[in-house]
Amino acid sequence: MYNVNMGKGFFAPFLLVGLMIILVVGYYLINHQRNPIVSPKLEVVQSEKNYTNQNLGFQFKYDKDLNLKEDTEDDFNKRGNGDFRKNFKGYVGYQPGKFLGAVVVLGEDNSYETNPFVVWVFDNPNNLSIDAWYKNYWYYPFVWGDFTYAGKVTLSPKNEATISGQMGKSGVIDYSPGKPKFVYVSKDKKMYLFRIIGDAQNSPADKILATVKFTN
Repeated sequence: MYNVNMGKGFFAPFLLVGLMIILVVGYYLINHQRNPIVSPKLEVVQSEKNYTNQNLGFQFKYDKDLNLKEDTEDDFNKRGNGDFRKNFKGYVGYQPGKFLGAVVVLGEDNSYETNPFVVWVFDNPNNLSIDAWYKNYWYYPFVWGDFTYAGKVTLSPKNEATISGQMGKSGVIDYSPGKPKFVYVSKDKKMYLFRIIGDAQNSPADKILATVKFTN
């Protein structure tokens, strides 16, 4: 005959195991709700700033530790204590091209003379080529000291350069502070004149120039 006491003894361990499983699962669920697992948030640190000038038709990126200023011809004259447009006409005999705007990226020393990056934009209503522009207007506004015809030829932009897919021409002025490189680009009835100082690989100037995009 079936012994009732034996049946109870047989099922007792299974009941105990089942109760322990229920207690463990319940404990886990309660603690999981009280202390949910929080995924760590990755903070993205921006090392560059974006600059866009729709009126002048370009944009670029620059290091957040550098300073950017929109420049004017009047401010340029005040820093040099003179009217360079008038002086240029007096020395060279003709007016520079019509100024539209300028942007300067300054280094830590805030020097306008040796800052890594400048772009001046001039009106070019006849879409003159770079060679024709240089013949008419030379290297205004940055280059002073050699006004001879031989000097003008020596300093002319001869090397091909590409900025944002646009072909340009460049030249280096060895006797100016920092030995700046100048790059001309003619586009959409404007003449862009870039002055770059410290164009070694991965320099601030090199990095900025690599991000320049024409927006028009």
